[in-house]
Amino acid sequence: MGAPEHHGRDEVLDVEEEGTAGAPDGPYDADNAPDDRVRRLDLGSLRIPMVDGIQVQFQVDQTSGQLLTVTLTDGQSAMELAAFAAPKSTGLWNDVRTEIAGSLGAGPGAAEEGSGPYGKELRLQLPTGAADEFMPGRMMGIDGPRWFLRIVLTGYGALDPQAAPLLTEALRQLVVVRGDQAMPLRDPLPLKLPKEVTDPHASPDPAEEVAAGPYDTTPAAVRTAARMPAPGVRIAEVG
Repeated sequence: MGAPEHHGRDEVLDVEEEGTAGAPDGPYDADNAPDDRVRRLDLGSLRIPMVDGIQVQFQVDQTSGQLLTVTLTDGQSAMELAAFAAPKSTGLWNDVRTEIAGSLGAGPGAAEEGSGPYGKELRLQLPTGAADEFMPGRMMGIDGPRWFLRIVLTGYGALDPQAAPLLTEALRQLVVVRGDQAMPLRDPLPLKLPKEVTDPHASPDPAEEVAAGPYDTTPAAVRTAARMPAPGVRIAEVG
């Protein structure tokens, strides 16, 4: 199977009936990733394709060195990625989507369900921290083999999916590495900083250039829409 089963068949039919093309080939599970010679940053559970025009940003806890969030940006739109442990037989997106919509509906902000290339998604109005000020967001969820990938788009890409083609391409080429370790459901899959950040002078390893081979699924964009680093957090960038 070249790509994860993103959603139930009824949701796929809903998308097709609305005239939306079927889901793209990727993101891929590591066991089924193509031998495409695409260079990817190895972040442990995520392998990020290096797409020209895309910058990869990492939010890192300065005290622990723990990688907290991964965001791709083209300068006009941003795409935050996070992967979580999920059950074998059922996905998480249906439950997570309901929880996020309820959380925003109970406070500042709003969420409206719509359809996109990966099935059901949420169109968000996110509080910025300023009084009565909101920014648009778009949340997608992809259920893979024992993993769940959450994607949050802000900027132009949140308003028009066609406005961020480079981010769309990066998502299509993304690889998720679940690993064999047992993990509690909804735990974040472990991330690590790539060697391009920890050792900028290191030579790329061709073997790593080819893909394959706490309990809170609410994105940072929802928790703090202003997206400012927390105290003790530093930002690293690649691209």
